[in-house]
Amino acid sequence: MGHWGADELATVPMAGGQVAVIGCWPVTAATLSALAKRVRTVADLDRLVAGLSGSFHLVAASDGQVRVQGSISGLRRVFHTVVGKVTVAADRADVLAGLASAAVDEQGLAACLVYPSLPHPLTDGCLWHGVRTLGNDCYLLIDADQPPRVVRWWRPPEPVVALADAAPVVAQALVAAVEARTRAGGTISCDLSGGLDSTPICFLAARGASQVIAVTQVSTDAGHDDARWAQCAAKALDGVEHLVLDRQQLPLMYSDVGNAGTGADEPHITVRDHASTTFMARLLVERGSRLHLGGMGGDQVLQAPPAYLHTTAWTHPRVAASHLRGRRAVSGWPLAATLRELADRRSYQRWLTATIDNLTAPPPARSMPDLGWGPALRVPPWATPRAVDAARTLFHKAAATAAPLAPTRGQHAALADLRSVGYLTRHLAGIMARAGLPLASPFLDDRVIEACLAVRLYERATPWRFKPLIVEAMRDLVPAAVLQRTTKGDFSADWHVGLRGARPHLAGLLDDLVLARLGLVDADALRAVCLGLYPYTLPMPALDRTLACEAWLRTLAPTALGNATGVAP
Repeated sequence: MGHWGADELATVPMAGGQVAVIGCWPVTAATLSALAKRVRTVADLDRLVAGLSGSFHLVAASDGQVRVQGSISGLRRVFHTVVGKVTVAADRADVLAGLASAAVDEQGLAACLVYPSLPHPLTDGCLWHGVRTLGNDCYLLIDADQPPRVVRWWRPPEPVVALADAAPVVAQALVAAVEARTRAGGTISCDLSGGLDSTPICFLAARGASQVIAVTQVSTDAGHDDARWAQCAAKALDGVEHLVLDRQQLPLMYSDVGNAGTGADEPHITVRDHASTTFMARLLVERGSRLHLGGMGGDQVLQAPPAYLHTTAWTHPRVAASHLRGRRAVSGWPLAATLRELADRRSYQRWLTATIDNLTAPPPARSMPDLGWGPALRVPPWATPRAVDAARTLFHKAAATAAPLAPTRGQHAALADLRSVGYLTRHLAGIMARAGLPLASPFLDDRVIEACLAVRLYERATPWRFKPLIVEAMRDLVPAAVLQRTTKGDFSADWHVGLRGARPHLAGLLDDLVLARLGLVDADALRAVCLGLYPYTLPMPALDRTLACEAWLRTLAPTALGNATGVAP
């Protein structure tokens, strides 16, 4: 298992074989063994998994069958391929690609240039020919007598539970998730942004058996209020060391862009934060931290994306009308365009096909809400016609059989956002682990996700309160003054400072572009955007996704790229 330096391994007997849980969970091996005694076949493991908190991979063998699965957020992924006549599974795609002598899929690479993110089911694709990604809601069943099968074992809960009823369940799940990480004692570190994601994690960690170092990163933006709220929280955290890092102490964004692909099995947009993440991890290791807790995933599970309003309009129209007034007052959504979006009843397939056809259209106005099945997809202006054609071909093939992650737009969009942050956090965990500090994200534990996704969409995303689910869940565990925050820090100012200050590093990456040799990027157009005099105006993911692809490609052996780069294999 490639990303998880602090994982525990428990191997316990079950009928006809063994079950291994690799990760972090709040039960003893003896308790796990007692649970496994009730299991007769690998299908019975559904019940065992549903009773485990924490984050883990599960591998079980019984009567000639092997079951392999990861986590429902995609934080713990599973890839598989066939080497000779043997099915092999791993948590890293590049490991399997090396075993199978696989080459990079150029169509998949072209699709990675599309921003702001890939839609389902392309998120479950793999950039290596012959290597497949296991769906997050599935397990891989390997049987000696037949080809491997993919079996769906998890379905998202219907969002029908009232917030008041759900809050105690969310609190219980989150307490168990944090306790699983603190029970070993020693020193751990936690993000403390002052926001309503990392701050509750800090307070729960401080109740455990570990000493806690709380870490706050201060923005260069004078209007950024993370530091003020973090100081407020730190005053109430008895016995917790508070480490404050300003931007003079941290490397600029993009300052290590040339090395950002190192150790990754696919491109990832953490390319901009590679240097600062590595620096912080090493600093915390020096201060004795054995594990870092982050608040990643909190935004995605505690709230609902704007598409919730489309679902609410057709199920609770009076609630939707009230929310629409509030959303327009806050965000300035244009009324006519918003009403057209709310009236749109296209299926997921029809929506996906339409957005593919608009890949080269101008970006939508920033005042427009994303009430569709997902955000509008675009290719950056430096993508070549060859890249656009390759991406469209792959997208249309996927759209032909695409089905949404949930029946309604709101829950589908919530699940899609969850997967995006799960994949992002997976790569952050990889960066930190390579610097010596494992990363854990309690909000992305399966049981926490299930508890949050069961809450009514319009109660998770009301315009009248900020993150009411975590406020109610933590009411007896976190001081009321800390839970009063209604803002969220934005690091776009630091992004622009980094983009300007890291020009020498960007110039090195942009010299002799592999993407240009592949015919996917116009090198001059990309250099003009990164190194020109005029400010960058496109959304951040447009540039980050391209730079991530380039940084990753430079870590690969020529044999992985074949003759497309002009380099003989």
